[in-house]
Amino acid sequence: MRHPTGADFLAACDGWLSQRDDLHNGLLSLAHALSAQKHIHNPPFTFAHVENEGRIDGCAIFAEPDGLTLSEMSDAAADVLFTSLRSDIGKPSRVFGPHDPTIRIARHFAKYLTLSPVLHSRWHIHRLDTLVRQDVRASGSVRIGSPSDVDIVREWGKLYNLEKPANIDIEKFLIRKLDDGLLYFWIDRKPTSIMTLSGTECTGTRISSVYTPAEFRGKRYASALVYEMSNRLLDLGKAFVTLNTEVNDPVERIYENLGYYVVGQRVSFVFVEPELHLDQSMVG
Repeated sequence: MRHPTGADFLAACDGWLSQRDDLHNGLLSLAHALSAQKHIHNPPFTFAHVENEGRIDGCAIFAEPDGLTLSEMSDAAADVLFTSLRSDIGKPSRVFGPHDPTIRIARHFAKYLTLSPVLHSRWHIHRLDTLVRQDVRASGSVRIGSPSDVDIVREWGKLYNLEKPANIDIEKFLIRKLDDGLLYFWIDRKPTSIMTLSGTECTGTRISSVYTPAEFRGKRYASALVYEMSNRLLDLGKAFVTLNTEVNDPVERIYENLGYYVVGQRVSFVFVEPELHLDQSMVG
């Protein structure tokens, strides 16, 4: 079933997605952002869900540069979704979502496009219910970003883009979060780390980016920022906090020490010409 707007999509799918909004926070926050016109994505957008015997069996949003973002779904739902969307989407910049349906839909698109699917990245979804007390933390405190911070946010966004290229423009993303009042700094006489929040409409909130410039690393500023903001969110009544990390990224250990634990995995596939195909591209 297709939906003309993000609001219509949320009206139909929010209840189902929210049953596990620790896993689906990214999809929900994307729908909310597109509905509120607070995003950096390029139209046209596609919103869809699949039903089985009157019950939702999977949801998806297509919005570049994110590509096609998927929820948990059955194999049958993945097949139906691909058939419904393939002609409208054409070649998505990527397919992103839970392991099994993402691989299945990536294979369908690859055959349809006569291209090869390549595993681009793997991500862990971490959840925090109870914060582990940290008796020793970095000096400093949290401060919310303000319009006067725009220059440093732009500068750090450019650095972030260079160090960890993403499917979206991080500089534009950070500026959007600054404008929305969802960007925070760790201050130790001056800004030393930055983080943003997403999915604040959900039962749990997601920490959607964390960055420390090279000159401030090794002093536990980012850890202190995540700790303090996680604590605030739980104190404000959020049921949990989530964040995503690339699999085997060393920062996973830092978050585990704060009480975060893995609840799911997401994978991302892109498409290349067949001669560039790698044998291990479908390993996941």
